[in-house]
Amino acid sequence: MKKKPFNFRAFTTLAILWTLIIDAVSGLVLYTVPSGRIADWTNWTFAGFAKSEWETIHTVFSYIFLLFISLHLYNNWHSILHYIKRKFKQYTKARIELYLSLLVVIILLGGTIASIPPFSSVMDLGSLIKDAWPENKDEPFLARAEKLPFDRFVQELGLEPEKAAAFLETKGINIKDPGQSLKKNADRNKISPSRIYTLLKEIIPPEKHITVPILLHK
Repeated sequence: MKKKPFNFRAFTTLAILWTLIIDAVSGLVLYTVPSGRIADWTNWTFAGFAKSEWETIHTVFSYIFLLFISLHLYNNWHSILHYIKRKFKQYTKARIELYLSLLVVIILLGGTIASIPPFSSVMDLGSLIKDAWPENKDEPFLARAEKLPFDRFVQELGLEPEKAAAFLETKGINIKDPGQSLKKNADRNKISPSRIYTLLKEIIPPEKHITVPILLHK
C-alpha cells in the first residue's frame, strides 16, 4: 500500500485551528483574572498556571498563530489571490453591501478607540470581574511588595533580615537568598508571598500592621 505524502496544507490548517483555540482560551482567562497585585501576592493559578504563565502562553501562541497564518497564505497564495479577485468583482457590483460593511467596521473601530458605550462595556465587564476577586486580608502596607528583595521587605516591616530568616526557618521556610525578591523566595519554598507575610506578622512591630497599601516610590 502506497504511503500518502505529507499534506502540508492540512498540517497548517489544523495548526491554525489548535493555536486559535489556545489563544482564545488564554485570552478569556486573562480577561477575567484578578489584578496582578492579588494574583502575585496569593500565587493565584487557574488550571495549574499562574497569571504570568497565562500571559506567556497567550503572547507566544499569538505569534505562533501569525506564523502559521503566514505559512498558510504562502502555501495557498495563488488560490487565495484568485479567490479574492473573483470575490472582489462580485462585491464591487454589490456597492451598497460593500460601503455599508465598511461603514459598520469603521463605526465599530471608532467606538472602540473612543471607549464609548456599548463598546466600553466590554472592558468595563472585564474590570468588574477582576474587581470581584476577594481582597487578601494579609495584604501588606506596601503595594507590589512581592517584587521587593526579601531583605528590604522585612526591613520595611521593622525587622532585621537575619532575624526574619531565622524565624521563618523555624517554620520550615528557607530563605536561601535574601537579596532575591520575596516572590522568588516564596516560590522556592512552594508557598505564596502572602503566607510569608502572615507568618512574619507574629513578630513585626504593631505599627507595621497596616491594612491599606501604599505605592512604592523609586
